[in-house]
Amino acid sequence: MAQRLIVLMLIAATVIIYMVTWVVLEFVVFRDAIKLRELMAMLLKGTTTKDLPKVRYNLKLTGTVGRDIRLLQKRKENEIEKLHEMANFRQQFIADISHELKTPIFAAQGYVHTLLDGAMEDKEVRQKFLKKSAKSLDHLDRMVHDLLELSQIETGNIIMMFDHFDIVQLIDEVIDDFEQLAFKSDVEIKRNKSPKEAIVFADFTRIKQVMQNLVSNAIKYNIKGGKVNISVTDLADKVLISIKDTGSGIPQEDIDKIFNRFYRVDKSRTKMKNRASNGLGLSIVKHLLGNHNSKVEVESEIGKGSVFSFSLPKDKAVLHGKKDKPEELDII
Repeated sequence: MAQRLIVLMLIAATVIIYMVTWVVLEFVVFRDAIKLRELMAMLLKGTTTKDLPKVRYNLKLTGTVGRDIRLLQKRKENEIEKLHEMANFRQQFIADISHELKTPIFAAQGYVHTLLDGAMEDKEVRQKFLKKSAKSLDHLDRMVHDLLELSQIETGNIIMMFDHFDIVQLIDEVIDDFEQLAFKSDVEIKRNKSPKEAIVFADFTRIKQVMQNLVSNAIKYNIKGGKVNISVTDLADKVLISIKDTGSGIPQEDIDKIFNRFYRVDKSRTKMKNRASNGLGLSIVKHLLGNHNSKVEVESEIGKGSVFSFSLPKDKAVLHGKKDKPEELDII
């Protein structure tokens, strides 16, 4: 009898222990495990921290699991933020490009339809409208080319070829390239006489593209009888290049915006009503110099002109911060 009682007591104790254990697991482990699973599901669906229910904050995550969950949460939030930024960028880009492409297309379309409606017989009018149509289509071609290039630069799908070269020689080449345009625009373009040589470590082709954009703008936005002065200053470990014009200047409130794609300074304030621009050149300049760890500094005064300056390193140690970086960089 006593033995039977002991067995019953052991069974009862086992049942009680089992029930207590179940209750503990239910309220301490299983409950948090369920909440944890819900939290993980929400994070994987893209829910941000501020959108998570308050139950999330009752989880006491410690140790490796807690760290992993918090890292996952942070990573997902960053991914969601980037996706939102990309969506907004894409939406704005489509709106901008749609507007910009319409202008040259509609212009060329209007000239062609006018010719088809009867103006074709007049030789003088025909020549005039065909030239205007060609000009609009050339502008469209340049815009598409610049857009493709800007897209490649922004997404990192370009290869930068760094090497040592003489920036003074490059500037002289650019001046020769724009000599005819400067003459037609009644603008004098020249470079300071010293130094006669300045070696930099950069991508020759990309820096020439930067100079072409800046010099082109300095001529385009200048006044009749104006000047463009290009100076080279030898600094300790860098070379400073400045392009100064005597144009109408840029309003202070616009200086921070001129490097945004498609942005143009108010034409009524710049006297540039007849100068075509696709608003992409300075954006390309900004990104190309960014790949050289450099940027353009702008000083401008209305009625007196503007100065665009940037610096380039003399060797790769200054550019990369280390001696052992490769000279060919795939910017991805």
